[in-house]
Amino acid sequence: MMNNMQSPMASIPKPPPIADLYRHSFSSLHCLVTLSFPFRSTTYLPHHRLCAIQTGADGGRSRIERQQVFGPDLLRKPAVSPIKDLSEEEEEEEENERKRVYEDDEDEEKWVDWEDKILEDTVPLVGFVRMLIHSGRYQSGDRLSPEHEKIVIEKLLPFHPECEKKIGCGIDYITVGYHPDFERSRCLFIVQKDGSLVDFSYWKCIKGLIRKNYPLYADSFILRHFRQRHKRGL
Repeated sequence: MMNNMQSPMASIPKPPPIADLYRHSFSSLHCLVTLSFPFRSTTYLPHHRLCAIQTGADGGRSRIERQQVFGPDLLRKPAVSPIKDLSEEEEEEEENERKRVYEDDEDEEKWVDWEDKILEDTVPLVGFVRMLIHSGRYQSGDRLSPEHEKIVIEKLLPFHPECEKKIGCGIDYITVGYHPDFERSRCLFIVQKDGSLVDFSYWKCIKGLIRKNYPLYADSFILRHFRQRHKRGL
C-alpha cells in the first residue's frame, strides 16, 4: 500500500527555478524599451541631435544611437514679432490725443492773438469817437480841434466804403451833430467846401479798417463783436 501512495507523488513534476522562469520569459518576449532625450547644452549648437537609448534583454547591455531627427532650422527658436501690450496701445492713444489737444490749443492761441491785435487797433478809435460825440465837449455844429480832426481824416475816414463820395468836392472841416433821420442819435459830419453837410458812420470806418488790415479774420471778428445796425448812412 505504501508503494501505491508513492507512485502518484513521484509523477508530479518539479516547478522550474524562478531565475530560469524570468530568463525564459524575457527572452521569449524580446521586448525593447526605447527612451528618447533631447540633447541640451548651455551654449548654442548649430546642429541639434536627439540621442536614442535602446535597451533590451541581452544581458542588460545597452547602446546609444544618435539620429538627427530635425534640421537646425526647425529647432531654432522662431522669430516672433512682439505683440503690443494693451497698456502700450492706451499710452499711444493718449499721446495722440494730447497732440490733437495741443494742436487745437495752438489754433485757439493764434485766433486769440489776432483777435487781441484787432482789438488793440480798434478799441482806442471807438473810444475816441464816442468821446467826441457823447462827452459834451463838442456841441452840435462845433468844429473839431485840428488834432481831433486829423485823427478822423487820417485814421477813420479812409476806411469808409464810400469815402470819395463822402468827401465830394473836398473837406472844409469835421463837426458833430444829430443825425437827420434819428434825432436822438449824434454822429460825425463832413462839411464840404461848397457848404454841403454830409454824415458818415464811424462804425463803417471801423469795419473797413478791420477788413483791410485783417482780411482773414475780419468776418469772424465782426460777427462776434458787432451788432447789426440799421441806421441810415451805416
